[in-house]
Amino acid sequence: MTEQNRMPGGDWALYRRLLAYVLPYSWAFLLSVAGFLVYSLGSVLLADLTQFLLDSLGQAPEIELGLVSAAAHWFWPPGDKDALDYARVAVPVAAVVISLGRALGFFVGNYYMNVVARSVVHDLRVQLFEVMMTAPRRYYDENAGGQLLSKITFNVEQVSGAASDALKALLREGLTVIALVSYMLYLNWRLTLVFFAVAPAIGLVVMVVGRHFRRYSRRIQDSMGSVTQVSGESLGAFDVLRVFSATRQQTERFTEASRFNRNQSLKLAFVQAVSTPVIQTLLALALGALFWFALDPTLMSGFSAGSLVAFITAAAQMGKPIRTLSGVQSIIQRGLAAAEDIFEQIDTPPEPDRGTTPLQRARGELEVERLSFRYPGSDDYALENVSLHLAPGETVALVGRSGSGKSTLVQLLLRFYAPDHGEVRLDDLIVDEYRLADYRRQFAVVSQSINLFSDTIRNNIAFGETADASYDAVLSAARGAHAIEFIEQQPNGLDTVLGDGGAGLSGGQKQRLAIARALLKDAPILILDEATSALDTESEAFIQDALATFCQQRTTLVIAHRMSTIENADRVVVLDGGRIVASGPHQQLLAESPLYARLHKQDWAES
Repeated sequence: MTEQNRMPGGDWALYRRLLAYVLPYSWAFLLSVAGFLVYSLGSVLLADLTQFLLDSLGQAPEIELGLVSAAAHWFWPPGDKDALDYARVAVPVAAVVISLGRALGFFVGNYYMNVVARSVVHDLRVQLFEVMMTAPRRYYDENAGGQLLSKITFNVEQVSGAASDALKALLREGLTVIALVSYMLYLNWRLTLVFFAVAPAIGLVVMVVGRHFRRYSRRIQDSMGSVTQVSGESLGAFDVLRVFSATRQQTERFTEASRFNRNQSLKLAFVQAVSTPVIQTLLALALGALFWFALDPTLMSGFSAGSLVAFITAAAQMGKPIRTLSGVQSIIQRGLAAAEDIFEQIDTPPEPDRGTTPLQRARGELEVERLSFRYPGSDDYALENVSLHLAPGETVALVGRSGSGKSTLVQLLLRFYAPDHGEVRLDDLIVDEYRLADYRRQFAVVSQSINLFSDTIRNNIAFGETADASYDAVLSAARGAHAIEFIEQQPNGLDTVLGDGGAGLSGGQKQRLAIARALLKDAPILILDEATSALDTESEAFIQDALATFCQQRTTLVIAHRMSTIENADRVVVLDGGRIVASGPHQQLLAESPLYARLHKQDWAES
């Protein structure tokens, strides 16, 4: 999503939606708040401890007015001890107790906020993945794979910063500032007003730099998607890059994407680096003014030296939390920019499923009536006025030049797209009336592009709805696909774990596993899209025999360039330019269709 067409939703509404993910973990959040509250109170008590110490050294009568000294007198009355002897015991003990309590509060606050943050990241990542798994096909047409991967990894981690680091800093430092300001007001409200004088200036700095943070954060996200996209494409095609000597070209693409990411990150760092010293300067001016007013006798009347030092100590402690709070703005803006994008993905409507009719097992009769379809953004029809009938148990082959519409027709049959005109019927009912999951359960597909996962061979065959298939059923499917020969040669047979995408297997072996997967599903409709293209001639003959037996009681749609795989089809349909130009048995088409005859001749010449 480009910067121009982003939705300009309010930051607070966006952050409120993000914080809604915290609610299930409110127990951990409340523990974190309690911990940071103890930590912030500890900062106040350490400042107040200086009053106790200095007033004890001066034998001042105001000792009991301090918070720590009053608590010490309540827990352990001094009796006949003078102020100095009492302080020699009470001050060190109080310092240790306050420090331990502050450290415990810091641990509890940080740990349980991390519990909340990592849980939010997990929930967001799972929800985003679920949305991607149910999104319509057009969603994948509009978003590159690397961009989607970047959203699940990089963008979600940026949201984690807003949900954890920013929230943690806001609570810890925010409560500390509130506690210190309250203590300063308690000691001398007139001196405290000096600090309030610089508050509008600090707020203005934070607001101005926040706008830059948001803009640069969006650009960093987009550039990370480009980095992920280029690296994913290149690593997945390393052999092609070497064969065509394109490694330098891809390296330049990656360098350019990474350079843009670096430049935007440096701009963000520059704005952040400028804002910090500006805020520090404002705080220094406030502290200088504080010292000037503190030396005014009229303001210091009735104010002990210990109280003054305690006030200055509390004021000095406010510098770090205020600087931290100013830096939180960048974390929040990065998180909100990422959340804006993630919530847009989460709001993607799932694949439409308006069907209500259940379907256990279809007879397998398919009827395509006057079907027309064009891809989004295209002016030309990929399919135009196509009508086709497949009887139960019939094997129909689709033949045509590349781009003739064969694969598009399969996409429409599987309901990955909705036709612009016309309709598809299964067993005399429009397919949109069936429940989508029930409808797709009627299909088994073996395509030229084989998708295998980093799992055992058995789990790659017993996949999805057949995951609970017995060991014998999986073994039988592997035998039917003539895959058992190489499976038995694997270290652990069916329990051998495959590499990424089936790494370590040949193209023919991968294709046999895909065929075994289809055999195990035992669906009434079988689609073979170049199913034997990666097999040698001998293996292809074995598979053709197995498929011939398997297809006898199933409606089968075969897409192939090899004429040897379709000569035995009941009927051959020739597509050209998105239209059906010929249909009939193989021998009839050889005599009546010049295009089919030419395709057949070219195939045998290439063989």
